[in-house]
Amino acid sequence: MSGAPFFGVRPAGWIGEDPVAQARDILEWAVKAEELGFDVLFVGDRLLAEAHSKEGMAVYDAAMLDPFVMLTAVGARTTRLRLAPLVAVVPFRHPASLAKITASLDIVTGGRLILGAGSGWSHPELQMFGVDRRRRGAQMEEGLRFLKRLWAGETVTEHGEFWDLDEVRVTPQPAQRPGPPIWLGSFVPDDAVTWAGSIGGAQARALARIGRIADGWVPLTYSAGHKRQLDSGQLSQGWQMIAEAASESGREPESIEIIFAHWIAIVRNAAERRACEAGLALFFPGSYEEACATYLIGSPDEIAERIWTQTEGLERIDGYLFTPINDDEAQLAVIAGELRPKLAESRPSTQPQRSAHVHR
Repeated sequence: MSGAPFFGVRPAGWIGEDPVAQARDILEWAVKAEELGFDVLFVGDRLLAEAHSKEGMAVYDAAMLDPFVMLTAVGARTTRLRLAPLVAVVPFRHPASLAKITASLDIVTGGRLILGAGSGWSHPELQMFGVDRRRRGAQMEEGLRFLKRLWAGETVTEHGEFWDLDEVRVTPQPAQRPGPPIWLGSFVPDDAVTWAGSIGGAQARALARIGRIADGWVPLTYSAGHKRQLDSGQLSQGWQMIAEAASESGREPESIEIIFAHWIAIVRNAAERRACEAGLALFFPGSYEEACATYLIGSPDEIAERIWTQTEGLERIDGYLFTPINDDEAQLAVIAGELRPKLAESRPSTQPQRSAHVHR
């Protein structure tokens, strides 16, 4: 199997006035993505109708389908696509319940689940579940530790800080053994402007956690609020901290996949620009020029150059995940047919290493 990086895409996730038709469109889009050779399809996880910051400000409309239901439907229509919530909020789900739904999804899709896991950030959702914002990362880590034991078929009796399990066993086990790969993210939008050459505090703890327990790292690469991308130095230093934590935990850093995720629009002419602007109008509170500074917008050559610049401090990229701003099928075709070959074969200085979890 080639050492080329894997590629994933996210379909339109916001549900409007005709949810049945939109769900059908998403399924057809997923089928097309598989036909075009994409490797992963991922979706978001929001429970309430709006996502709010800790200051109480509405960040965006969040009317989305349940990620596990959506991925099950996609799995029934496809045969090869790996399927990922990105991210499923672990503190909102009891480990036994999460073990059951993830193992079930992995089984019915023939071992195609990737569990993108997160700790949550929308204040009303955290408050509703009684999750302490300051301890949500630790709660996620405890939940994932229990989850892995349940995936392995253990009968778990343990009194944790956040959950008590007393002779709990969940069957059946996932199709993948010892379980689906777990991807974790890092960074928050404010890091785009507050980073001054050194990562510390909560972000350092999050990066160390990735080194200890994750199979993949999917860092945030932009800030829509600050209308800019994260600096390449942040990504480079973040990876070094992950690698150090992995080594200290007795793990090989090479076993952790590095995955680059971003919003994208192929724009080569006036029509594609109009389509991009129409997509931006649904969620981005800024000008087209500000959007270009925030997201990957341009020709395939321009976008590849921007990715190489932002990731120049990373030793490899194992996979790319893109959310098309304009989600019509023509964009998918250009990403697959023109951008993918550039990123797979022409990355300067070093070629991406073989993926451990997606290519089989």
